[in-house]
Amino acid sequence: MTSDRPSPGHRPVDDARAQARAQVADAEVPGWAGGVMLALRWVTLLVEVNVMVLLGTLAGGVLLGAGPALHAASAVTSRMTHEPTPWRTFWRTWRSGFRRANVLFAPLWVVAALLWFDGAAITLMTGPVRAVLLGGLVLVLVWTAVVLAYWPRVVLRYERPFGETWRFLLLAPLLGPATSAAVLVVLLVVWIAWTFLPVVAVLLGTSFALWATGRLVTERLERLDVDLGA
Repeated sequence: MTSDRPSPGHRPVDDARAQARAQVADAEVPGWAGGVMLALRWVTLLVEVNVMVLLGTLAGGVLLGAGPALHAASAVTSRMTHEPTPWRTFWRTWRSGFRRANVLFAPLWVVAALLWFDGAAITLMTGPVRAVLLGGLVLVLVWTAVVLAYWPRVVLRYERPFGETWRFLLLAPLLGPATSAAVLVVLLVVWIAWTFLPVVAVLLGTSFALWATGRLVTERLERLDVDLGA
């Protein structure tokens, strides 16, 4: 167990830095200059979150890093410019939620593998069978994309068992059709950016998708909590 007493030479400096960053995050500059500064801080943080996701994924050897990285990045993007210590929050969440995030993310790896094999098999087929299977594959891919958008915020917001969490995730696209449609629009925009503006997509793609879909999903979850009395 760690002591509550600050360690000499380290903890006070860290606290002072955190307090300074909090004051900067909460500071308001009047006029258009304040808006420009806030926008620049927001864009800079998106780039940082992209780097966080990359490093977090690599830190877990990709297979064991992707889930914790998305989970931790979602904790940062849920507060964005109001988060005074984004890097510390990211790595603290990454470490503390490592096991749980990987357990809950495992089904998505299985689905990804199945989709890849199905896609490879469809390329070898012809005629009506190929069209039917391709339609089914697209439907599963779209459904999985919405589930993936829900995954970080659901895991971040609720401490529920594996089975209960995944029952909710599988039904999530049906619980909010409008939200699901908006999520797909965001993902489509990101995909277009990857296609035509690869530099921008590399810098902002993952983090923007996490932030934008996260806002949509959080609003939907809050309404569900109110409706269900959670």
